Amino acid sequence: MDYITNNCINDEFIEFINNNKKLNLKYCKDNEFNKKINKLCKRLNKKLKINLKYSNISDVSNLGSVHTLYLSGCNNISDVSNLGSVHTLYLNGCNNISDVSNLGSVHGLYLSYTNISDVSNLGSVHALYLNSCNNISDVSSLGSVHTLNLSYCKNISDVSSLGSVHKLYLNSCKNISDVSSLGLVHTLYLSGCNNIVDVSCLGSVHKLNLSYCENIVDVSCLGSVHTLYLEGCNNIVDVSKLGLVHTLYLSHCNNIVDVSCLGSVHKLNLSYCENIVDVSCLGSVHTLYLEGCNNIVDVSCLGSVHELNLSNCKSISNVCCLSSVHELNLSNCKSISDVSSLSSVHTLILSHCKSISDVSCLGLVHALCLSECDNVSDISNLGGIHELNLSNCKNIVDISSLGGVHRLCLNGCKKIKDVGLLKNIKKLILNRKVYGIHLLKKVKIIIGTERDLNVGGIKKLLKINKEVIIEFI
Repeated sequence: MDYITNNCINDEFIEFINNNKKLNLKYCKDNEFNKKINKLCKRLNKKLKINLKYSNISDVSNLGSVHTLYLSGCNNISDVSNLGSVHTLYLNGCNNISDVSNLGSVHGLYLSYTNISDVSNLGSVHALYLNSCNNISDVSSLGSVHTLNLSYCKNISDVSSLGSVHKLYLNSCKNISDVSSLGLVHTLYLSGCNNIVDVSCLGSVHKLNLSYCENIVDVSCLGSVHTLYLEGCNNIVDVSKLGLVHTLYLSHCNNIVDVSCLGSVHKLNLSYCENIVDVSCLGSVHTLYLEGCNNIVDVSCLGSVHELNLSNCKSISNVCCLSSVHELNLSNCKSISDVSSLSSVHTLILSHCKSISDVSCLGLVHALCLSECDNVSDISNLGGIHELNLSNCKNIVDISSLGGVHRLCLNGCKKIKDVGLLKNIKKLILNRKVYGIHLLKKVKIIIGTERDLNVGGIKKLLKINKEVIIEFI
């Protein structure tokens, strides 16, 4: 809606809004918007959710009883003193607001990307988002906030008062160096805080993100953390004390070599740890990401892993031992040619595997991606697959056997001309003109843009079959 008229503010309209409990007027640029919205709000249910984002509203004095109020990007607003009773209030990017002293009773308050500096009255807010508020330096009054986001507040250095916050985001607060008071925080994000060196006090944090804290070396005290992010911490070498961590992210930690102690981790990400060679101890890990670990050759011990990502591991050629893996990603593993042992895998991604040509054994796979597999041409045995991605498989011509496939992607398949035999298909993704599309029933067709409605047969199909759904990517 670009504007509202005085005529539309009638009893029927008011009843409709009150029954639905929400009103969306974002981007409204009506010149008399303030007058009309004030007239409207005098008659509305006070438990409404009102979205006025990016509108030209300036006077919000009559909106104080609204339950949820979206005012993000409303740069004409300067006075928010009457909004202290709103339950959830979004003021992100409202650059003309400076005084928020009356908003201490708001439950959820979003003030990101604003110019405010004084937050001394906001200590009773339950969830407070102040990320990228660069004028804030003193946060000593915020120790009782439940969820507090101060990420990218570049002038904050002292966080000693925040030890009782339940969920605390301090990503890229580069002036913070002392985190000794934060050991009882439940969820703590310190990603990109490069001045932090000592994390010995953080062993009791439940979920801890220290990614790209490049000066951290010793993580021996973090073995009791449940979920631990150490991605991009290139000075970490020794992870021998982290074997009891439930979920551990170590991607791009290039100095890690020995992972023999990590076999009991439930979910482990070692992607792009290029110096790792031996993964023989990781067979009991439930979810294992080894993307881009090009020095790994032998994966014979990983057959019991539930979800395994080996994409871009270009040295791996033998995958005969991986038949019991539930979800297996081998994309861009260009040395793999034989996939005959993978018929029992539930979800199998083989995109960009240029050496694979024979996929006749994969007919029982539930979801199969063969995108960019240029040497695959015969797919006659794949008719029982639930979800099949053949995008940019340039040598596939005959898809007559795929009538039982539920979801099929044919983007970039230049040699496929007719889809008329796919009468049981439920979802079809395509970006080229094909014949026979008007014969499909109860299908959702996913295409790129509205222009692609001209792809052969779609308009005709819409006229014939009203149950067809068109969805744009």
